[in-house]
Amino acid sequence: MPQARVCVAKLIGADDTGGAGSGPAEIDLPSPSGKGRVVMVISGIDGTSSYQDYAEKIAKLGYYTVLINGKEIMSEDKQGSERLQNAIAKAQSSPSALPGKIAVIGFSLGGGGALAYAERQPDMVSTIITYYPFTAFIEKVTNIKTFVGNFQIPLLVLAGGKDTYRNCCLLTTLKSMETTAQELNKPMELIIYPKAEHNFIKGGTFRADDADDAWRHTTDTLRKYLN
Repeated sequence: MPQARVCVAKLIGADDTGGAGSGPAEIDLPSPSGKGRVVMVISGIDGTSSYQDYAEKIAKLGYYTVLINGKEIMSEDKQGSERLQNAIAKAQSSPSALPGKIAVIGFSLGGGGALAYAERQPDMVSTIITYYPFTAFIEKVTNIKTFVGNFQIPLLVLAGGKDTYRNCCLLTTLKSMETTAQELNKPMELIIYPKAEHNFIKGGTFRADDADDAWRHTTDTLRKYLN
């Protein structure tokens, strides 16, 4: 996938500071009860530390939550699929994990990793939730029909109607994916927040009502597929 690597490099680009701001490669957050079904959260480009609060909220629901860095999954070295499989296997074997398939939640770059790799692991993954996922790589390596045709896991996408961030996660691509999924009878649900931009759950583009609604859809989906 050489062209995909170019696209990822452009997204990471000069605005990414990396280093300490990116946080550790993995953060484990056990359920308050000590054991729970596994939810794997894949961060955006800004690393795990920016998504730890969100992952902690998931853990408090009773899930064993593992937060990993999206740059390790949607990576230039093409080892992201193997890293994700290893991370899932490690999480499932943890004493904090209850048996069963896991859920994957991905943000931006991490959402692209979830689409590219977690969607191909039906033996391990029961559902995928992506917030404003990175999709610019798709037509660099294949076409929408082929990409969506390989989906094997129920997918929920939460997107901003005004998301133009680096043209990485455009709504037109997500709508094309949704239309294709309907044609191919693939289980994909796209929820659009018309006034939301990229990262609408945090930071300068935060929209409280949209973030709350996205959280409700997320928790409903987790209950449906993990309980």
